Amino acid sequence: MNKIIKTFLKLKLLIIINIISCNIFLNNAFGSENFVVTTVNKIPITKNDIINRAKIISFSIEKNTDFKKLQNYYNQALNFLINEKIIISAGLKINKKIIEIVTPKANQILLNEFNNSKDKLNKFINYLSIPKAKLLEKYESQLVWGIVLKNKFKDQLLKLDNIVENDIENRKNKKTEDLYDLAEIVISKNNNLILLDQIKSALKSGVNFLDLAKQVSISSSAKFKGKVGWKNYQNLPRYIRSKKFNLNEGDIISFPTKDKIKIIKILAKRLDGKISEKETSVILGQIKFPINFQKKDIAYNKIKYAVKELLTNKKSCNNLNIIKNQNTNYSINIIKSRIADISTKIQNVIKNIELYKISQPIFFGNYGYTYIICDVKKPESDKKTILELKNKMMQKHYLIISDRYLKRLHKEAIISHKKKLNK
Repeated sequence: MNKIIKTFLKLKLLIIINIISCNIFLNNAFGSENFVVTTVNKIPITKNDIINRAKIISFSIEKNTDFKKLQNYYNQALNFLINEKIIISAGLKINKKIIEIVTPKANQILLNEFNNSKDKLNKFINYLSIPKAKLLEKYESQLVWGIVLKNKFKDQLLKLDNIVENDIENRKNKKTEDLYDLAEIVISKNNNLILLDQIKSALKSGVNFLDLAKQVSISSSAKFKGKVGWKNYQNLPRYIRSKKFNLNEGDIISFPTKDKIKIIKILAKRLDGKISEKETSVILGQIKFPINFQKKDIAYNKIKYAVKELLTNKKSCNNLNIIKNQNTNYSINIIKSRIADISTKIQNVIKNIELYKISQPIFFGNYGYTYIICDVKKPESDKKTILELKNKMMQKHYLIISDRYLKRLHKEAIISHKKKLNK
């Protein structure tokens, strides 16, 4: 009993020391006065704006709040904010109250990210120590951008229906060729090699490519978690074609363009147009468990035995909620996804495990994660409805229109760099 108390007190002391150290660091790093770094069409971007966005990017990559290397994310944060201010500027020309119009929906989208739990959202805000308004900015700009594009390309969007119909007809004649389902992360090229290395390291450690694209990429595809859709070999990026890569599922390729760096992942591959096993849909129970002062294998075995007992001879994962209710140190999350869309590390640990059996663990910092396959839905032959195909095609054309118009607005924008943010 005394041993347990001593261990608990040591843990508590460690947490207090870490909090104090973190506060001292943050005060030294960010405690000086706020100032305008850049203006975009007279809309200011301040030092605090960049720091708050850099925190979000840093957490997405490193999965912790150790912000000692926060300066590595300043450049990407600034590029994010410049794009968003260009979008807001275009929206304000349509309606001076456009932010007020989109904010309620932006609030709902943000809440959805946290399973409609205000408690989870508030914990995250406190954990990162950023204002809620700074989390909302991304969603507000995305909603404003949708309004801007509809307003600017109203006629073109109406004509898209015919274009999509023709595309669907063409697809019927291309079923025998290899197809590649791609996702991308786009970062600015300027002084971003450190960020590129950190993204590669995060992906290698098991961070989900699509989740990272959503938070880090400055491309319009970030709205779709970086997904850019199915392409045949001739429609792949020029760099990939020029190198004549033999592409496999899960491959990640990075290369520079004129002013950006692109990181491409092959989510799935259809050989001769045949559906891939990676397109299988699964429902996963994810259990997050703390390590603290235990050995990793001991922490894992505790949860392994608890799950084994609960799921023996069961035909669903409903009993997992008992773990959640019994021990607040464990958290349960249900993931519904194609296998192709989850991280490569998770794909590897769930490979070949049976239904309701616990996987080997994945570790991030002080936590371990283990997975149970609760349901499997094999991919069907490509019998998607015309509506589903149209939605996919519309997304593709949306990205093309979006990127082109944003580039144009960027060239026309009056961007004035007032003061450098010291690193």
